[in-house]
Amino acid sequence: MRKRYLTCLSALLLLGLVPVDAAQALAFRCNSYVIDVGMHKAEVMQKCGLPALRDQKTERRRIGLRQFDPSLMVHPNQNAGNRVRHARTYEHQIAQETAYEIDVQIEEWVYNFGPQRFMQLLRFEDGRLKQIQDLASGH
Repeated sequence: MRKRYLTCLSALLLLGLVPVDAAQALAFRCNSYVIDVGMHKAEVMQKCGLPALRDQKTERRRIGLRQFDPSLMVHPNQNAGNRVRHARTYEHQIAQETAYEIDVQIEEWVYNFGPQRFMQLLRFEDGRLKQIQDLASGH
């Protein structure tokens, strides 16, 4: 029965029938502890025990970096082309933009605290709790 319920919940999440951005929280209570964003997953597991459901994946993210080089300062009367305006009104500066990809380890845990409380979806990125979301009432 429990496995069937979790399979149905997973299918609803995948189909988008359960709003993903609904009821996000910064913290929740687990046993007598407060669990909040930023905690390490080992600390969460120590305080809450094993989750009812656990999923892991790797996400590839593109990171953009814009660096300004003071040696590339130009006078505003010069053709600025695709240059980015500097904070000073009489000078422009060329920005060097770099993009690269990184792998981010994602883990999603679901805790079921019974029918009197909402289930909690915890999203960890590289071992740190990044998001807490209320789901449906537990069972």
